[in-house]
Amino acid sequence: MTSSSPSHLQVSFNSPTRKKSSPVDVVFGNDDFLSEILSHLPAKTVLKLKLISKKWLSIISHPSFAIRHSYLNPHTISGFLLNVSYHFKKPSSYRFVSIDGKSVVNVSPDFLLFDPDRPGSTYVSQSCNGLLLCSRRTRYSAERTKPTQYYVFNPTTRQFVVLTPPSGDGIRSNRLQLVFDPSKSPHYKVLCIHYFKSLLEIHVYSSETRIWKLSLKQENFDSLCVNLNNGVSWNGAIHWISPTGKGFCFLLDEQRLQSMPSPPLPESWEANSFRYFGESGGKLHFIGLLTREQKPDTIAMDANVSPELSDDKLTGSSSSNIGSQYVVVYAMEKGCSKWFVKYHLDVNAIVMAYPEISDGSPCFVIGSIFVSSFIDENDEEGPLLVINMPGEIISYSFKHRTFKNLFSFHPYKHYSCHALRFTETLSLV
Repeated sequence: MTSSSPSHLQVSFNSPTRKKSSPVDVVFGNDDFLSEILSHLPAKTVLKLKLISKKWLSIISHPSFAIRHSYLNPHTISGFLLNVSYHFKKPSSYRFVSIDGKSVVNVSPDFLLFDPDRPGSTYVSQSCNGLLLCSRRTRYSAERTKPTQYYVFNPTTRQFVVLTPPSGDGIRSNRLQLVFDPSKSPHYKVLCIHYFKSLLEIHVYSSETRIWKLSLKQENFDSLCVNLNNGVSWNGAIHWISPTGKGFCFLLDEQRLQSMPSPPLPESWEANSFRYFGESGGKLHFIGLLTREQKPDTIAMDANVSPELSDDKLTGSSSSNIGSQYVVVYAMEKGCSKWFVKYHLDVNAIVMAYPEISDGSPCFVIGSIFVSSFIDENDEEGPLLVINMPGEIISYSFKHRTFKNLFSFHPYKHYSCHALRFTETLSLV
């Protein structure tokens, strides 16, 4: 008689069934997958996700993650940081304005109080791909001030480093220039420029070595009347240009000066027609005001404006007495040795859209239009011209051929405003 075990006593020697992991569990259970996903999110979002778990905190806090995130998001401009000073009214303050003009935020006074050990008034002199170059002066007494303190500050992570520029041989002032391109290197450099009585010295600080190095010393230097405070980092060099179009550059790797070509400006060009010099979208830009008689041969100066502002309306408008003036954007691409005209905008179109800036005086209108920034790397808005004019900061999209209000200074009439591009970054300082 064959015995058999009761069914409820039968034992299976097969491996127990394992619960299959879902794709979500697989991804979030793998540190490499998770890190790659997080590295494509905006910097502010990533910082909030630190609170999810200790594991996420560990991944996001690792220096290699910050480097990877900055490399993948090198030039994402989210808006502008405005340093606004109302004359005779109140101390200067900061505003954040989104690039589409839909958001204007009053920045907290604590925004620049990142170094509690050194109180004083902090000024932001430069913004470079998410890092700010700041300076601060404090007083010993009513008569004496301490030496200026310099910082590189990341406003997104609130990290900062104190810079102590080298002293020049009898040279009185420091001119600092921040150079940072996370698409090329996770490390930044700071140039300290000393220029006094035709002697030029350039010291370079590297965030990788944390030391200053004398890179150039040249006597009998001709500055060509350029403002050495307003250098532009582009194509591995710092470029300076004068309002007349003459300029030179300092090659960072080769540590030497080199002349640079001048834009094809007309013979009748005047220095007060200069409006802007900067970099965007991998190109160098020089912007000025030209008349129809001064137009470059490479373009026909037709009004580049929205359809509702047609040529007939421009010609017949009361603002046409300002004449045919154009905001002309010259560009130089990497590897090129000459400038070319990239965009142009009829000044009459600005007056048509904002007639309040015109008081019937052509000189007043032309003298009231300044370019705060030019952005050539915004996919949604396209090439964007940011204009500072009486009472308003506006933008003009060459892609959509439309104007937008970014910020209004009303009811104040007497003010000054310095606009800096603002980028969120996790880059280390």
